[in-house]
Amino acid sequence: MGLILMQAVRLASSVITHTRHGKPSHFLSRSGLSVFIDLDKLMIANSQSSLFSVDKFNLISFHQSDYGEEYLQKKRNRKHSKIPHKLADYIRSIAREYLPNKKIANISLLTFPRILNLNFNPISVFICQDQAGKDCFIIYEVHNTFGDSHSYVSIIEENNKNQKHFALKQMHVSPFFPTDGEYILSYKKRKDTFSLIVRYVRNNKPALTATMRGNFSQLSSIEILKHIIVNRQFPLRPLISIHFEALKLFLKKCVYHPRPTPPSIRISQSQTRKFNK
Repeated sequence: MGLILMQAVRLASSVITHTRHGKPSHFLSRSGLSVFIDLDKLMIANSQSSLFSVDKFNLISFHQSDYGEEYLQKKRNRKHSKIPHKLADYIRSIAREYLPNKKIANISLLTFPRILNLNFNPISVFICQDQAGKDCFIIYEVHNTFGDSHSYVSIIEENNKNQKHFALKQMHVSPFFPTDGEYILSYKKRKDTFSLIVRYVRNNKPALTATMRGNFSQLSSIEILKHIIVNRQFPLRPLISIHFEALKLFLKKCVYHPRPTPPSIRISQSQTRKFNK
């Protein structure tokens, strides 16, 4: 039972960096606190710690309504069900469109939790596994500070450990970058470590590199308190950090790009390319 509980949800502590290339250049580094949760074991995850809940208020919590179609309905003030939708079903429906002949046996999610019911998720990663336990499909769900959302999806090729996912940028994210260009996305997970790298390229030149590298640990009340206190995690820290760094960029006289009309499509497919290194 202990092993099952540990696998249902884990803490993911990380170091997050953003490097703006070109002129003016900019760099930031901060600690991050995420959760890595099994969407097919939410009831088990909900009982793992008295300080963590699923779809309920707590010191840290995970809410299914913070993702997918329900997130967009909530942000656009549309009516949405008071009963939480099953996020795993939604992810499987997307995977089915791209892999109609493959059964998704398990779905995990790397994301920022709510802290005291508040959060902002710049990017969340859904990892789908087949019946053999191999990663076969990935969704990078991106949110901006205006409440818009777009998902970049990719089929994971077998025996391709060094693949990266190339996607045309579809959504306005930062007012200091336009909406053209390309993302190069990469997610890797080992037993107790993970890395998420997002490279933004314009005109074949690097414009921004964002990384999140960290370690998994057991989610328990003691570990939650330790990470909250030691790493100074507080409600809406990612959002506050974004606005603070935006002020620095404004003072550096970066070109400002107003928010365009949000994209009409909510999902786009990326291309997979293999690298030797």
